[in-house]
Amino acid sequence: MDHRILMMEDERQFSAEVAEYFFSKGLEVVSCVNRDKAEELFLEQRFDLVLLDIMIKDKNGVEQLNEGYKMCQYIRERNKYIPVIFCSARNDEMDEKQGFDYGCHDYVMKPYSAERLYMRVKNMIIHTEILRRVGQKLTMHGITIDDGSKTAAVGGRDLQLSPKQFELLQVLMENAGQVISRDRLLTQVWNYGAQDDVRVVDRHIYKLKKALGDKAEHIKTKPGYGYWFEGEVE
Repeated sequence: MDHRILMMEDERQFSAEVAEYFFSKGLEVVSCVNRDKAEELFLEQRFDLVLLDIMIKDKNGVEQLNEGYKMCQYIRERNKYIPVIFCSARNDEMDEKQGFDYGCHDYVMKPYSAERLYMRVKNMIIHTEILRRVGQKLTMHGITIDDGSKTAAVGGRDLQLSPKQFELLQVLMENAGQVISRDRLLTQVWNYGAQDDVRVVDRHIYKLKKALGDKAEHIKTKPGYGYWFEGEVE
């Protein structure tokens, strides 16, 4: 199997159907029914993508809220880049927003077929591999970030960004086209919680845009929510 998927899902029949379908497509699915086991597997094994249900039943059949969010937070504290997809029956817009705030890459609402889920997973893996093939450097609209040297440049000119400015730009460029909330930026760049002062994000974005000069136009603001970077990999 070329790729391995970790799936935290307490509906065993459905997870078995997903595993069987994915296997037919060349993907291995390792399933578990609770967060403790998911954490253990994540630490011990290599995975290319993680599928998380938000609500998980305990051994008495009682639903435990936000287990998926907690697992996503656990993952992000250890790996900032592995793709995470939430698969949930919770279809409220705020639930989806919270999922992205915790650092997921996609949010799929139940019910769905194994085939539909596979298409989401396949596309996410392809996108991740494209970024990996680009290497440590990522260029969009003439802005280049180098993860190896932790530097950013425009037209070969080093922008002299601070570490936090570089990380902000990196998160925005690696998630181009996706609005990133201030809460999520606090979590990923500063390891702060949502209760902390989100104005620190605005201050660093202001300084980052000043450093980018004319290229600052590619960092867009979604009022009341956060920021996004427009562009495609060059």
